[in-house]
Amino acid sequence: MSTIEKIGLVLSAQNGIYNLECDGENYFCRCGTKIRKTDGRILAGDKVVFRDNGDGNGFIVDLMPRKNTLIRPPVANIDLLAIVVAPKDPAPYLYNIDLLSVIAEKNNIQCAIVISKSDIEDCSDIKRIYKNTPFKIIETSSKMGIGTEEVKSLLNSKVCVLCGASGVGKSTLINSIYPHLKLETGDLSEKIKRGKNTTRVTRLFALENGTYLADTPGFTAVNTELYCTITHKELYTLFPEFAEHTCRCRYLDCTHTKEQECGIAMAVKEGKIAAERHESYKKLYLELKNIDRYK
Repeated sequence: MSTIEKIGLVLSAQNGIYNLECDGENYFCRCGTKIRKTDGRILAGDKVVFRDNGDGNGFIVDLMPRKNTLIRPPVANIDLLAIVVAPKDPAPYLYNIDLLSVIAEKNNIQCAIVISKSDIEDCSDIKRIYKNTPFKIIETSSKMGIGTEEVKSLLNSKVCVLCGASGVGKSTLINSIYPHLKLETGDLSEKIKRGKNTTRVTRLFALENGTYLADTPGFTAVNTELYCTITHKELYTLFPEFAEHTCRCRYLDCTHTKEQECGIAMAVKEGKIAAERHESYKKLYLELKNIDRYK
């Protein structure tokens, strides 16, 4: 039987078997050793050329160029990183949120802040911190039905990663948007506790209108050493609200970590940059500087 070459999207990869989607159909494919040795690991989100055997199975013959890749979770070609944060239970850990946003900026991924549980606590402080960033901020309450349509519109026709601390309500939020999924609490990364089960397979849920949502095991355990391709010298460029204020720095080599004649520090005092964001920047700057020092 002759085979036909097609282009498919990798939904998951496990034990040498790749689940692909092509034109609304699922295929299970294997991959040649030559591709793995040349291009490395094939990830969820990759677009591949495969030979359709005509029986739901196939063989991957080529890996198409990626526009970006995340290390954790291992996903390729992401359009949107939506950081889900609750005003309390659990309280937001701003450093992790800001590190995730830096990773998104580094990889040219759209970043959004989705506030859950808005019915249990005022969200104005979180909105204040991120109001001067270009990130879309959506206030939601799954219980009250607030913001679900706006989140659905945000996710539409994109390969999306939802991330955030355990307990912020990611599965509940997804159920409110896509009730047909009927996810039990814990089906997405809420189920993953820090340091446990990090070998689970990352997979994409195929939704409607070309929307794909990544199940992201272990993504709450953020470690700067995993992202050491980011250098301390470029870090300020990954805080997008800093850009318009760096021209006010007296020194061209300003690190933006000290107050003396620094445009960023002046913008913080003027309320144009949130002090919390600047604190995250300074902490991450020192961590990356120490990593760069020992490369």
